[in-house]
Amino acid sequence: MPMAKVLSISSQVVYGHVGNSAAAFVMQRMGHDVLAVPTIMLSNRPGYKAIAGERTDPRKLNAMLEAVLENGWLAGVDAVLTGYVPAREHAEFCASWIAKIKTLNPDALYLCDPIIGDEPGGIYIDGAAAKAVRDQLLPLADIVTPNVFELGWLSGRAIPDAASAVSAAHALAPPMVVVTSAPAGDGMIANILVEGRETAATASPRRTVQAHGTGDFFASVFLAHKLRGYSGIAALRASASAIDLILDRSEGRSELALIETQGQWAAAEPALASLFTLPERAAIP
Repeated sequence: MPMAKVLSISSQVVYGHVGNSAAAFVMQRMGHDVLAVPTIMLSNRPGYKAIAGERTDPRKLNAMLEAVLENGWLAGVDAVLTGYVPAREHAEFCASWIAKIKTLNPDALYLCDPIIGDEPGGIYIDGAAAKAVRDQLLPLADIVTPNVFELGWLSGRAIPDAASAVSAAHALAPPMVVVTSAPAGDGMIANILVEGRETAATASPRRTVQAHGTGDFFASVFLAHKLRGYSGIAALRASASAIDLILDRSEGRSELALIETQGQWAAAEPALASLFTLPERAAIP
């Protein structure tokens, strides 16, 4: 199975499995080389008794990647993943380096995981950063992996059902959109792939999960499978199966059961979730 090289730009924590502290491990465990860049360094995610850390100055990040470039280590980068972007300046930094990677390798994939907010709380990052993700990073992306709240915010549309999720995905710029946690009726949620005129979905029971990092996990597993040569639909099915597995094992826990499940979600021939017929289908433009 071919090994790819990924530049992954997101948050990093000392304790827990969110941001690059999940995504980098996932992609490495699945056989890819990862250059991890921390937009912010924290003791842990918000929600615990104590938290400490700070944003990484984009000028320092730029200097580090300039050194990496000069050493020749950005040659052959096959993909860029961006996740948590704490400020507008970090989005500008990401956009600049995505352009440089595309110059080095025009075939490099860029997956934008637009970590902006979620239901029911709404936007939980700086407003200027959220707008920069929408206006600067989204137009550059080959793949975008919003949750249903982020899809609605990015598209400016309400998402009351699966049909509206498909329609909103068509309204976004990237050629491949993978929507997570879309409404699917009867206590179910769907992961929906929209790629050109092709739409596919998987469905799972709606869960209440205490652990964070599911979006980081899903995006990194999906990208890792794409870099393994999977089609969009196959990557969707494998990623949906992986997220169902890890959520089942993480029930009642404050962090994802990332380590103990790795033998299953990182397998060379992973389980594939069944495809789901959406209860409503949006018209394809």
